Amino acid sequence: MKKILLILFVVLGIGLTYLAFEGRKVQEIKTEINISAPPSKVWSIIVDINKWQEWSPIINASQGESIIGSVLNITMMSEEAGKDGPSYNPIITELKEQSYFHWRANMMTEFVFTNDKIFILKETKTGTHLTHIETFKGMMAPLMSGSVKKNVPAMLDTMNQALKELAEK
Repeated sequence: MKKILLILFVVLGIGLTYLAFEGRKVQEIKTEINISAPPSKVWSIIVDINKWQEWSPIINASQGESIIGSVLNITMMSEEAGKDGPSYNPIITELKEQSYFHWRANMMTEFVFTNDKIFILKETKTGTHLTHIETFKGMMAPLMSGSVKKNVPAMLDTMNQALKELAEK
C-alpha cells in the first residue's frame, strides 16, 4: 500500500511540475477586423462595459466602469440558448484613450490561471483596424489548450463582427 501511495505521489508531483512549467507559456489568440468607423466611435462602444450584453453575442451580462483598477462582472453566454455561461471578474489594467484596452482575470491566483483581453485600435484611411487578443497562462492553461484553440478564435470573431456592425450603423 505504501508503495502505491509513493508511486501516486511521484506521478502527481511530475504532473504538477509539468503543468507549472507549461503554464508559464502564454497561449495567445489574436483576431483582427477592419471597421468603417472612426476609432472614437469604436472606443466608445468598447469602454461602455454595461452595454456589452446588448450587442455581443458571447456576453450574457456585463457590469463595470472603464477605469484602471476597476473590477468588472462578466458572464459569458452558455452553449444552451438563454442560459448563463461562466462568470468572472477581470480587472482593467491599462487604458490608452481610443487605442488600447487591457483587462486581466485570475482564477484563484495568476499561478493557477490568467486570462487577458486586449483591444488595440489603429486609425486607418477608412476607419479603424481592431486587433482583439486573448491570452491564457497558468497551471490550468495547458489542460484547456485544445478547447482554447478550437473555440476562442470563433468567439472573438463573432464579437468583432457584432462590434463592427454596431459601430458602422
